[in-house]
Amino acid sequence: TGLADNVVERTFDLAVDCTGNPNGFDLARRALHPRGTLVLKSTYAGNLSLDASALVVDEITVIGSRCGPFDKALEILAQGKVNVKPLIHAHYPLSQGIEAFDHARQRGVLKVLLEMV
Repeated sequence: TGLADNVVERTFDLAVDCTGNPNGFDLARRALHPRGTLVLKSTYAGNLSLDASALVVDEITVIGSRCGPFDKALEILAQGKVNVKPLIHAHYPLSQGIEAFDHARQRGVLKVLLEMV
């Protein structure tokens, strides 16, 4: 709902699903045009149903991406043992997402934050 209702199907080259919800996978898949790339940053409770034929026909590339456990890293951050401020090069509101991604692509830029405002 919300922004998801405004996604135009078969529009994007790349979609990243980090929702953890099978509906997020479906939305990300429908947003891709043929030969697009779907990055899965999610794991799902239970099984995920998908139409493999549609992935094949549209020649969709599916990439799984996972990070390891965060407990120790979050603990260190919470204790202030690491100063992350020098790593953050810019903050953008979500409405300027395209500009944020353009900025993030620049050589030497480590982290650009999108803020949900």
